[in-house]
Amino acid sequence: MSNAISAKVPPDFDPFTQVMPLLDQNGEPLSPPLTMADFDFIRQYGSRLAIVYGSQVGASLILFLVLLLLTKREKYRSLIFVMNATCLLLNTIRSALQCCFLTGPFWHPYAFWSNDWSRVTASEKATSITAGTMTLLLVICIMISLNLQVHVVCITTSRVQRFCVMLATSIVAIVAIGFRFAVTVVNNIQIMNLEQMESLKLVTAQHITQAAAIWFFCSIFSIKLGYALVQRRKLGITQFGPMQIIFIMGCQSMIIPAIFTCLQFYEKVPELGSVALTLIAINLPLSAIWAGISIHDAEVGSSGPNSHRRLLQGQLGGLSPNCSRSTNPLDSAGMEKEPESPTTPYTEKSGMSSRRGIRVEDRFSVETDDGLV
Repeated sequence: MSNAISAKVPPDFDPFTQVMPLLDQNGEPLSPPLTMADFDFIRQYGSRLAIVYGSQVGASLILFLVLLLLTKREKYRSLIFVMNATCLLLNTIRSALQCCFLTGPFWHPYAFWSNDWSRVTASEKATSITAGTMTLLLVICIMISLNLQVHVVCITTSRVQRFCVMLATSIVAIVAIGFRFAVTVVNNIQIMNLEQMESLKLVTAQHITQAAAIWFFCSIFSIKLGYALVQRRKLGITQFGPMQIIFIMGCQSMIIPAIFTCLQFYEKVPELGSVALTLIAINLPLSAIWAGISIHDAEVGSSGPNSHRRLLQGQLGGLSPNCSRSTNPLDSAGMEKEPESPTTPYTEKSGMSSRRGIRVEDRFSVETDDGLV
């Protein structure tokens, strides 16, 4: 006969939400009492944070190595390359330090729910402060890089227009950096004092100004490039090149990070807000790499008949099975080639007689890691 005593529970008892009594250092129960659902929340939220931060570490580190491998050595000193590489490196360090936060005493279940930070060491404080400072430096580098993009796109405008645009973008960048700086200072002070972040309005304003700044920058060079592409299409120039690439990546940088920034205010997935800066840090060098490759292979991805064959030929380095070198339609003398760059006249360059066409004046330039195109 069993000596176990079975406790009487109400009919609606749910063991997955049962009360879990915890005692503080004085032996008093915590108020309000915690339930199993509270512990499940910290488990799920911590797991999602680890996945988000870990994926950002991997993506930033891999693209940083790709950027080093695909960029010519003589371009290492260019300002665009330096800013892109710095953004990726800072984002890698920032995400790694945020991962360390999840394995430290700050994320201990008892400390999290009781606000008892007595076992937090000085090194843990330094890790959290460094992570916040790295985020500030990342925002500064991103704003500088976006400002450079706008300056290059507006290089063909008049001096007055360029001055007005650069003044507006500089003000927007300074405002966004200022709010991020204020949040970083307040957050670091509260970490040193082992207090919780209470300036929620300041944090909300920082997220809004950051999203608005990114959208403002990307909208400027997306509109400018979009207008230039429309003018080129009217002239019959439909080649897929660096300008189209920068336009695509600009629109992507304007829309996707804004979506993730809005998710910061959605209670179910607030951790996705940190992905916005990572997307910007990745898109900037990715567009430069893509545009640089397109410069050296002008016919890859161009529109028109048999564009899919040209794309495969350019990527695989060979011809299609049904097309020999002598009968390749791309090399036939009876087909006019499109310009190899925005500044190339619409004529043949293989020694044949020049064909009539439209010459595009050198009035637009896009800066990549390989220089101005």
